[in-house]
Amino acid sequence: MAPAQPSTPPAPSAPNGAKAAKIGLPVPVPPSRDSFSTEPSVELRSPQVSVHTGGSSADGPKGQPTPRSSKQNTAKPKPQNKNRKQLPLYIRVSRTIVDNTHFMVFTTVLTFYALTADDLRIILTEKPADMIFNIIGILCITVFSCEVVLSCLGKVDYYLSFFFLLDVISTATLLLDLTWISEAIQGDNSDASDLRSGRTARVGARASRVVRVLRLVRILKLYKAYYEAKQRKAERERRKQQGELEDDWDEADYEALENGHTRDTESRVGKKLSEMTTRRVICLILAMLLCLPLLSKETADQTPYSATYGANHVWEAFEAKQADNSTANGLKYDNALLQYIYYHNWYVGNHAGTYCPENNCAGLYLGSLFWFGLAGQSTDTSFTTSLEYTQMTSGVLDSWVGSTREDYLTAYGTMPSSIKASLSEPWGRQCATSSQDLVGVSLIDTEVQNANYYKIYCPLDLRLTEIQAYAPSLMQQGQTPYLTFYFDMRPFNRTTALFGLSNTFFVMILLVTASLMFTNDANRLVLRPVEKMIGRIEAIRDKPLLAMKMADDEFKAEEIAKERLQRARKKPWNRICWEISRLSATSRNEVMETVILEKTIIKLGSLLALGFGEAGADIIGKNMSGSDSAGVNAMVPGRKCECIVGVMRVRDFSTATEVLQSKVMMFSNQIAEIVHGVCNEFHGAPNKNTGETFLVIWKQSEDSGLDSEALMAKFAEGSIVSSAAVIGAVHRSPLLGSYREHPGLQYRLGSKCRVHLSIGLHKGWAIEGAVGSEFKIDCSYLSPNVSIATSIERSTEVYNVSVIVAQSVIDLVSYNMRCQLRLIDRVVIRGSPAPMELYCVDLDYMSIELDLTLRPKVPWNTRQRFKVRQWMEQEKNAVLQKDLAEVFETDEVIAQMRECFTVEFFQLFNMGYQNYSQGEWQVARRILMDIRSRLAPTDGPCMALLKFMEFHHDFDAPKEWAGVRDLVGY
Repeated sequence: MAPAQPSTPPAPSAPNGAKAAKIGLPVPVPPSRDSFSTEPSVELRSPQVSVHTGGSSADGPKGQPTPRSSKQNTAKPKPQNKNRKQLPLYIRVSRTIVDNTHFMVFTTVLTFYALTADDLRIILTEKPADMIFNIIGILCITVFSCEVVLSCLGKVDYYLSFFFLLDVISTATLLLDLTWISEAIQGDNSDASDLRSGRTARVGARASRVVRVLRLVRILKLYKAYYEAKQRKAERERRKQQGELEDDWDEADYEALENGHTRDTESRVGKKLSEMTTRRVICLILAMLLCLPLLSKETADQTPYSATYGANHVWEAFEAKQADNSTANGLKYDNALLQYIYYHNWYVGNHAGTYCPENNCAGLYLGSLFWFGLAGQSTDTSFTTSLEYTQMTSGVLDSWVGSTREDYLTAYGTMPSSIKASLSEPWGRQCATSSQDLVGVSLIDTEVQNANYYKIYCPLDLRLTEIQAYAPSLMQQGQTPYLTFYFDMRPFNRTTALFGLSNTFFVMILLVTASLMFTNDANRLVLRPVEKMIGRIEAIRDKPLLAMKMADDEFKAEEIAKERLQRARKKPWNRICWEISRLSATSRNEVMETVILEKTIIKLGSLLALGFGEAGADIIGKNMSGSDSAGVNAMVPGRKCECIVGVMRVRDFSTATEVLQSKVMMFSNQIAEIVHGVCNEFHGAPNKNTGETFLVIWKQSEDSGLDSEALMAKFAEGSIVSSAAVIGAVHRSPLLGSYREHPGLQYRLGSKCRVHLSIGLHKGWAIEGAVGSEFKIDCSYLSPNVSIATSIERSTEVYNVSVIVAQSVIDLVSYNMRCQLRLIDRVVIRGSPAPMELYCVDLDYMSIELDLTLRPKVPWNTRQRFKVRQWMEQEKNAVLQKDLAEVFETDEVIAQMRECFTVEFFQLFNMGYQNYSQGEWQVARRILMDIRSRLAPTDGPCMALLKFMEFHHDFDAPKEWAGVRDLVGY
């Protein structure tokens, strides 16, 4: 509070001076102590004005700050640590190979080949091409084995890990693709003497399915390739972000990174849980595919096959013919053999459209007879004897074919004429298996147009997996020779291979889908919120004051989501769906605990930012960066920083406390809202508030985009402008204006009392940190410069001005800003042994009227606070880009408070001060008295200088006078 001044503001007496003030002519700056005139006759002339610019020309403005873009990069490269232990050569070489992009692409291509090669081999090729696939398979085994060995040598956490077992198992399954190994596992189907009960055939079929499922383990290598590719991408993104941050990021990108908007790094919890879930899903599905076929009964055990029954029928007829080679027995054998051959007609099974047009033949199966003959040892006499009875009687074939009807429910179909002719010929095709000799007839040993392109002379001309041998089950154990029948299983194998490919891709899709389904809920409900919270904590740790912006961004996102929902509900169809969804229990929007935790973290961070401020940023960051302990160490060592210290004191606060009592808190907060808001707009950081005094700091910042000198110059100008703006805002505020009518304050301070502040500004170093103990701390700034700023503020009572600025701040500002201030004295102040110049900002706050403009009543809620903070943030960012000296002319309130101070007033005071500084006190007395009588009767600096010269020395300067007086006693 401050009592009203007894007289009116100074009125301009010279028309030219008034005109110059109104049109905004530049006001000359008071000269420094090095520029003066000692002649007494200068009292009626304007002395030559010299501006102390810290090394620049006296008649020119101070150089503009160098932009960041033109600043030379003087950062030195970090020296490499030559004493660091270097890894062995074999480890570095192994790591280079396994991490090479080309090698990874090559192994991935081989993995795709290993997944599909065996099926493609069966579908597209015949037996002669197996050697090529075996060679490529051996190459895959070699490459994958080398990869395992190199990974064991080059990767620290690879050996015996999940990926190690994955690679070993996948590589081992490649052995099953080698034909001689797979055929050995599935058994030799060429020897029909061991297949009388069909057990070996069923065991071979089961083993074939198991081998096919084992191949699916190679999908794990694809998962490994995808996982490693994902890790490499994340590593590249991390390095890219680090590189860009080290080079040059603008403020928006830096804030986006701090907010976590570009945070692609997965948290350790999310990474671990995703890996474990994916691994378990893969192992579970593969275990099911491997074990379920083994837990079921074979369909072959249900009923016997026609191939076995027919073989018995032919064998009985053949034995009867051997016992009694009569015409009837011969005809019975011929009919049985022809019925068997035509019933399992190879041409019907493979080309039904040509050889069975009605599509009603019995041989429409994926396995058909292609070779039949006599099996045994060709050197035995019994073998030669039995071979004589195998040939059919001439003429029987034509009569049998002519007697068959194709209009039955089950027909036999037809054969090529060349093949039918070979059936009546003697059995002469000699073949052999691993244990016996074969003599018989091949139904596909000649090329038939549009039917057979690959000639098969013997059963072993096909792969062992592509043939199935049948023999009569009614013959005696170990009896030779015997009849044997070989079926071509290539159509069945090709169909199985096609389904195998489909099964492979289906399992791949199933694994991906299952993994996503298993991890989606965990990611949505737990991991993503946790990672988001981690990002918030890391951002607050690195930049604690960012928590306030986080809260604004979170509120903005909530408001946008609400607005979108409201717009969506206005659409008719969406509204119907929304009304229906309200009836379901699953659509209730419950707030998850993770969301509560996230918002709580933001609120706690905001409270920390509000409570600790700029001075406590290191305390918050250092305590949040330590993850090894939950202990709190508030006594963090202080940090020295260069800053501008502003001390703002409420006048007559003790009187206001006595009068207002319980309402003094609201009174202090109303002033604080103005002080903090205005100073924050000009990048000031409010620190300590004792109710009567506000401590505001303008500290160097690294994320402003300016170099340190230019930034401190802007902060110096901002501190001066914000001081003037605070004075104007306090005297215009209708809330604070209401205290002018308070009876208790009028009784104690006079009828024209009003709320008023006095401000002192000083630049210097300060120690930023925590003050207190383990029980209670305050984050503040300790320095003699804080005491000096307090003394400067107290000197406002001596000079009866509102704002006094020390020489240390003036040395930083531009020429245009210096023109707005007035040099009023050079003193030695408490806490500073060196003399300093004092400048004042001339403000006539008594000319300011209350802002009684009627405004619409807006509810002061969270939404309005957010809008105001957003607007203030925009204004704050614009401060660094504009000339702050122009604010003295463009701001209506400041311009109104300075309107009464004319050019003549500044020139006369400058003359008076120069004579006072040089010891010409009589001349100074006449000039200052003239100012009081004509221009400014209540000018505080004039009265202070006159009082000092009269009270101590009766306007006679002492001999040791050097233009400096001691202000310690005031």
